[in-house]
Order: sequence, then structure tokens, then C-alpha cells
Amino acid sequence: MNQFDEYQKMMRYKYGYHSFFIIAVLSIVNFNLEVFFDIQWAETKSLEFILFIFLAVGYSIVMNVYKGAHFTKKQNSNVYAFFFLFTGLATIYLSASPYSPLMIDGLLTSNSIMLVSGLIWTSIPVAYFTRLLVDKRRNENDSD
Repeated sequence: MNQFDEYQKMMRYKYGYHSFFIIAVLSIVNFNLEVFFDIQWAETKSLEFILFIFLAVGYSIVMNVYKGAHFTKKQNSNVYAFFFLFTGLATIYLSASPYSPLMIDGLLTSNSIMLVSGLIWTSIPVAYFTRLLVDKRRNENDSD
């Protein structure tokens, strides 16, 4: 982590901390849904938990990218953003297979992991380019 400055480190720790609490809260809610209402929304409990982890990781990544703490100062962020966009779109495309549906009998299947990971990959460039647009507009307003 030496390539990150103090602000980036602080933001990465902050959103990692938030992600931990997202996982904890969702796990408690899911446990209560199972115990009190006998609700299961995915094929297995491990699939439910891995989707919670993906949600928390996605939140952490998006917030780090938006706050400027994901890429190091030396990285060419535009190239990485386009690479992540391509990877995400390819993963989403591969998850849309008619032979392995996302839901069976009202339960999410393990194929949903591909879709969620593709959404995470595509959220990186969306957050990055949104941040660039916000910074550009902010600079235009400041110069007026």
C-alpha cells in the first residue's frame, strides 16, 4: 500500500470498514429471515453469503473509485477503466445464457455470481467517469 497517499489510505480503510458492517447487517437480516419467516432466496446459504460479500465489495470499490482512492497516482486510470468496462460487459454477456438461468423455482442460482461480478466490473468505469464529469463541471463553475 506504499503507492497510495494518506488520503487514499484513509478512504480505503473507511470504505472497507463500511463494507464490513454491510456484510454484518445483511447477514443478521438474512439469519432473521431464515429463522422467523423460513425465507430462503438463493439455492444455498453459501450463495446468499457470497452475494452479500459481492455487494459489500462492490460498494467499497465504487466509493474508492469515486473518491479517488482506487487507482494509484502512477496508473493510467483511463486505460484501466476501459479495460474494466470491457471485462464487465463480457462477463454480463456470458452470464446471459439460456442454458443456465438466473432463477429456478424462485431461487437465485449460482449463475447470478457471474452477473453480479460483471456489474461490479462495469461499476468501476461508471464511477470513474462520473467522478471525472463532476470534477470537470466543478472546475467550470469555479472558473466562472
